[in-house]
Amino acid sequence: MSDKELKRAVIALGYFDSVHRGHKKVIEKAKELASSLNAITVVFTFEGNLKAVLGNNQEKVVFTPLERQKFIKDLGADEIFFAPANKDFLSMEKGDFLRLLNKSYNVLSYVSGQDYRFGKFGEGTVDDIEHYALNHGQTAHVVNTLCVNGKRVSTTAIKGLLSAGDVENANLLLGRKYSITGKVVEGRKVGGKIGFPTVNVSIDKDKHRLKDGVYQGEVDIDGKTYVAVINYGARPTFNLDEKLIEAHVIDFNGVIYGKTLTLCFSRFMREIIKFNNCDELKEQLIKDVKRVKGDI
Repeated sequence: MSDKELKRAVIALGYFDSVHRGHKKVIEKAKELASSLNAITVVFTFEGNLKAVLGNNQEKVVFTPLERQKFIKDLGADEIFFAPANKDFLSMEKGDFLRLLNKSYNVLSYVSGQDYRFGKFGEGTVDDIEHYALNHGQTAHVVNTLCVNGKRVSTTAIKGLLSAGDVENANLLLGRKYSITGKVVEGRKVGGKIGFPTVNVSIDKDKHRLKDGVYQGEVDIDGKTYVAVINYGARPTFNLDEKLIEAHVIDFNGVIYGKTLTLCFSRFMREIIKFNNCDELKEQLIKDVKRVKGDI
């Protein structure tokens, strides 16, 4: 493909690891420019767990690549440039990285946050992008860091809130409800036996962990939104330590094994409790459902 055939593009640069409100500003600025230049909006990001590849094997992601893909598309991106999160790509010199973008698209403009870094050892800065753009008849735009309630919006801050179970403030920084997308797997059917059938959703092993607890949330099934009581974590009443998600979807009784669902989290309700028997558990679940429905 010749340079003339390359798509005219404005590229939003970042990892966009949680697609939070600050990331949204970058993508929206790119979309605004693309519209004025009769170009497409391209979002550059990494496909895998970038922090783990960079040496922190304990670091997990707020959202998986598939989850981020949906959020980015929802913000109006025309294309996503998913770069491999491997040492070969990360060893690329900063100039080679910019040249790669220009071999892939007819780049008209770049948009990034103030602290964007790229290339080998993160040597590339927004100043390098501006200098490159100036020498190639392009433009570069830097979006100021977003603060909410006097604090910088960041993935690190969001992870801290999720670890504390504070999904309400995490949602404030995200600009949407925190969610987990996973496949519905068959459980032990204990919930059904006590009148509270649950949907069991697998958790991606690379996802950052929420605080164990019982949450209020919602789930969309076949185009209809249901409220839910979500148990995230272990099940001590049954002496089971494995962490998983069990959601009692209120007013839903269908069988959906194998389907992929997205559970959204609205608020932390209570700690997980070890009950003496199923009757005590059932009594608490009745209270949980009433709280979610606003009856108490």
